[in-house]
Amino acid sequence: MTTIKYTEEQIKELKSNINVKNATSKHIIFNKEFKIKAVKLAKEYVTAKEIFKQFWFPEYIINSNIPSQSLARWKNNINNKWIIEEKKWRPKKEYINTSKMTKDEYIEYLETKLALVEELKKLDKWNYP
Repeated sequence: MTTIKYTEEQIKELKSNINVKNATSKHIIFNKEFKIKAVKLAKEYVTAKEIFKQFWFPEYIINSNIPSQSLARWKNNINNKWIIEEKKWRPKKEYINTSKMTKDEYIEYLETKLALVEELKKLDKWNYP
């Protein structure tokens, strides 16, 4: 597997394209919107190279394996719903910062917590028929 190294001029040219989120000497990161549009066009039987031409990519990208390989990967990702979802991973648990609460907010927080505990105690005594 050969690795393509982009020059500084090529990186600047790629970064100026609105469909590129970021570019380095080894990688190109495309925008999510472009990926979704490209997959929709591919479903309408437009080839990968034609899609990349339509979105103003330079010839050295169009004539490489990047369009076909990227499009195949994006199709698979959309089938697995990775691109469509906002986050790939489970969101971080939100913690309640009680130190910044006022006295009334803290009392309300404790009363709500106590009510929840009472409800859970009731469920523990419940017998499944």
